[in-house]
Amino acid sequence: MINAKARAVSGPDSNFYATEIERRDLDTHDVLIEIKYAGICHSDIHTAHGEWGPVHYPLVPGHEIAGIVKAVGTEVSKYQVDDRVGVGCMVDSCGECEHCRNGEEQYCLKGNVGTYAGTDRYGEPTQGGYSTHIVVHEDFVLRIPDNIGLDCCSAIIMCRYYNVFTTKSLECKFR
Repeated sequence: MINAKARAVSGPDSNFYATEIERRDLDTHDVLIEIKYAGICHSDIHTAHGEWGPVHYPLVPGHEIAGIVKAVGTEVSKYQVDDRVGVGCMVDSCGECEHCRNGEEQYCLKGNVGTYAGTDRYGEPTQGGYSTHIVVHEDFVLRIPDNIGLDCCSAIIMCRYYNVFTTKSLECKFR
């Protein structure tokens, strides 16, 4: 397991507090990202307060993530150490349904996995970007060009555009 420092809430009325969380070890297609910036979105606050349905606490929100790749799984082909990358509101999907096969994971028929307040493919609750590190499948990571600031990218691109487009279509728009 990979230890990360984080900011979490322990319940709907909790203030954020400093803690440590465990990130899973890298699987073959996973990317370990050192988070440099994490935007604060209203949805993070609503979810943390339990206003949008049941939440597994403690919860580390954050889905507007920008950082640097620190390690990659043995079969990762899209990224390498020191790449500048971002992560949006999804970190996984079934990968098998017609929508996933067409690059539209946001419409996954089995339900996509949220960056936080979701359940990953290993049955563990997902924890978001209010932390120092995150482990994500390479298909849900977006390369950030050198001419775009990580600080700007975390909030503007990883939330607003990512909620409409997939990582595949955003890659095309960045080129």
